[in-house]
Amino acid sequence: MKQSVQDRSLRSYVYGFMMRAGHLAVCLAFVAAAACGGKDAKKKTTPDPAKASDPSGMKDQDPDTTDPGGSGAPDPGGTGTGGTGAGAGAGGGEVAEVPPPPVIPPNYDPDPAEARGAIDRHLKVGRDALAATPPDPDTALREARLALAIDGANVDAAAMVAHAYYHKRQYDTAELVLDDVYKRESAKRSARVLYVYGLVYDKTKRPTEAALAFRQAVDLDPSFASARVNLGAYQLRNKQYAEATATFESLTGGGRSDAVTLTSLGSAYRGRSSEYPAGTGEQAQWLMRAEEAYKRALSASRNYGPGYYNLALLYLDSDPFPDPSGSALDTLVRLQRAKTYFDEYKNMPGVDIKLYEERMKDVQKAIKREEKKRKKKPAAEG
Repeated sequence: MKQSVQDRSLRSYVYGFMMRAGHLAVCLAFVAAAACGGKDAKKKTTPDPAKASDPSGMKDQDPDTTDPGGSGAPDPGGTGTGGTGAGAGAGGGEVAEVPPPPVIPPNYDPDPAEARGAIDRHLKVGRDALAATPPDPDTALREARLALAIDGANVDAAAMVAHAYYHKRQYDTAELVLDDVYKRESAKRSARVLYVYGLVYDKTKRPTEAALAFRQAVDLDPSFASARVNLGAYQLRNKQYAEATATFESLTGGGRSDAVTLTSLGSAYRGRSSEYPAGTGEQAQWLMRAEEAYKRALSASRNYGPGYYNLALLYLDSDPFPDPSGSALDTLVRLQRAKTYFDEYKNMPGVDIKLYEERMKDVQKAIKREEKKRKKKPAAEG
């Protein structure tokens, strides 16, 4: 009985020892598994006191500096960009990122020389249309707008728009266009803008403003023949005969030989003749120069009515009229010449019939008076 108890005690001790030994083995196995990176092991969160006090044991573990490929190696480029920089190794599996090329917007601006050439071509077509007989304002308006589509600030094109409206007899519209463009400093130096102002002022019965506008246009561009012709016309209207003579002589001297200019030159000479007493040599010189200018105008255009009218008026009003021989032209011969040229005027385009009839009455009265005078003269002598 006693032996049995001892045997049981011994067996119990041995069994307990083995159980403890087995538990220890299990623990050791668990620890070994954790040390080898077992998936159930917990990460150590308390630093080793020995390594925490040793600076050489400290290592930056910033995750952005590690190899994104999972090798655990730090970025060999040392850029701290996670292997995406220029120094990223091939082992990281990353391709260096290339920045996109800069965006350069297309240049839609036309070449300045080509644009200038295109504008000049449009303006030339427009000016030719306005100079045609009769003027073609619609073509001029179209060409001016095409020029403005290339250069919206082109003053000459804007002046052409106003000029076209002038020929369309839309004087208010023309003046509005001019007033708008005249706000620019460059327009104040444009002879064409001032010239069209003069035309509009003339048609809207503002002679003082018209004369000034033409004067300014000529001052800005002395070669602007049309502006000079209109300035001379106002000088004739204002009886500024010396100024008108200088204006039209400068035009004819510059090669202008059209019927309008030559007729105006003749009228300037006729006006100068009135500044001298009748029958004097000075008057005779100006009268003969006027006759020559009018005849040159009719040679330039056989259909220019004012040329016939003004030559007829010269013969009607000038008494005595000089003869090339140096003596005075016979009175009846002079009056018959007046009548002939008035009759020619009657057949011209644009004739003013009322004006013709008034002048013919004057001629016929003068002829009758001279004929009556001559009938009485022989009786008195007898």
